[in-house]
Amino acid sequence: MQKRYVLGAMVFALVACLARAPSAQADSVLYDSANFISGQQSFVQSFAITTPGTLTIDLQSVSWLDTVTNLNSFLTSTSQVIAASLEDHNSYDITAGTYYAHWFGEANGQFLLGVDELKITFTPQGVTPVPLPGTLLLLLAGLGLLFGWQRRDGGLRTAAAR
Repeated sequence: MQKRYVLGAMVFALVACLARAPSAQADSVLYDSANFISGQQSFVQSFAITTPGTLTIDLQSVSWLDTVTNLNSFLTSTSQVIAASLEDHNSYDITAGTYYAHWFGEANGQFLLGVDELKITFTPQGVTPVPLPGTLLLLLAGLGLLFGWQRRDGGLRTAAAR
């Protein structure tokens, strides 16, 4: 009878491992920070890319003290302007090299002090997605094993009965 529970749990665990699962992508976060803007201010962040891929820039104003207006970003290399944009979310296909992310804004209001948030991520080209295990099925398989062991031991025992 014990073999039946163990065999059932092993089959369930095997099915859980082979279940279709979503994929994860290997992105690199190059920059993730909040910046104070006093009056009108600009910032620059440089980074070196070693392989072709997609660079994504997410820039947004954070509600704190004053609002940040005219929030803008653009991307340059050592020799040219890659792209200028007024959008909050921008993606650029780039090759290996040194790049500079520029962003600026203006804090308007009583304190002339605002906050922006910038996140720059890079996804290399040709990266194979990594399958993730079916977490729910793995959890159920583990619980099945625990209940199988509990049943094998004759049910729950209290500390005084041991």
